[in-house]
Amino acid sequence: MTGHDNQQLPTIDGVMRSVTPVLSDMPVREVVAIFQGNPDLVMIPVVGAGVFEGVISRRDLFTRHLSRPFAMELFGKKPISSLMNCAPPVITPGCNVNEALVMLLEHDPGLDTDSFPVIRDGECVGIVHVAELLMAISRSQARLLATLETLNARIHEEVEKARQIQRDLLPPAACRYAGLVLDAVLLNSSEISGDVYDYFFIDQDRLGVMVGDVSGHGIQSGMVATAAKAGLHLLLDSGVTTPGKLLGGMNKAVTATASNSLMMTAVVAVIDRQANKLFLANAGHNYPFLYRSADETVAMLDGTSGFPLGFDRDSEYGEIEIDFRSGDLLALYSDGIIEASNGEGEEFGYERFAHYARHNSGESPESFRGGLLDEVRGFTGAESFEDDVTLLVVAAEQVP
Repeated sequence: MTGHDNQQLPTIDGVMRSVTPVLSDMPVREVVAIFQGNPDLVMIPVVGAGVFEGVISRRDLFTRHLSRPFAMELFGKKPISSLMNCAPPVITPGCNVNEALVMLLEHDPGLDTDSFPVIRDGECVGIVHVAELLMAISRSQARLLATLETLNARIHEEVEKARQIQRDLLPPAACRYAGLVLDAVLLNSSEISGDVYDYFFIDQDRLGVMVGDVSGHGIQSGMVATAAKAGLHLLLDSGVTTPGKLLGGMNKAVTATASNSLMMTAVVAVIDRQANKLFLANAGHNYPFLYRSADETVAMLDGTSGFPLGFDRDSEYGEIEIDFRSGDLLALYSDGIIEASNGEGEEFGYERFAHYARHNSGESPESFRGGLLDEVRGFTGAESFEDDVTLLVVAAEQVP
């Protein structure tokens, strides 16, 4: 990003909220009353002798400290300094929203905090909600959204531009890396897709892949999908590389961005070609299919699954470890394939997918992908799909 582009990004000042601090010796009971009197208040700075000392958040106060029986009797008369967070993540004013999120992730890679103070010269000048920060980032990555709201006369032109930007954010459809061959496709059912796929290089032996599907489609779903992808790469940049932790961090980003209005299913896999292993975590997504060349069998990888992203911000995601050897093939996909229906309302379904995989997994990922979509089109009798369709296929090359 050039310096000029950096200047176009919103600064933290634009999403900062002014909050009146409380004195460190104020009784907990009085701070509780302040929160109860302002439902939108999520965090209060705490000062002593005019100097910033820490913060107290609504979530920590009510769910961590005061949720137990008799907690108010125990803490009510004590000073709020006894419960405050003395070392919260701190952002300086003037930085742009992307820089603020990077600094926040360095301190809190899991995005466990829901808000943070902005400090200048030892003084708290405001509070930023993580949800509002992520929304500002999402808007900065999709500048057309603001235009679409104000230029109704040009909405079709602007939506087409947004579709192209979203397409441009996808990596190339074909990839060869570390002895692995990958091919992917995303077909939109409307201008803006709620589906997303991605792949990423961890080191010289490991390739990661991801497929996600936001509930519904259209502009709002596209924003959530874009925010999830941005969150994935910020986590990778901060050193997170395991599927379970990547999904956990993406879950917090989606929860903050969508505010529980939308959910996203996703599956993340990391293939270690040196160890011939596949590591996989699933957030409510369709179970992937794995073809094993050694015995020419196809298995549905249903050994792990969790809540969709955006359902519960504290969700954790387990992983499974599977052998992945030369000639093996992994297929990740969205429900647009499974739920594609014919004229009688019958869905293509998992059995037809598995049948195709059993008889065609010896082909290249490109041939597998093209052949499966042709199979679905032949079943439905239509060239287009009613829902977004994503298919990502990766195979381990045969070792001579």
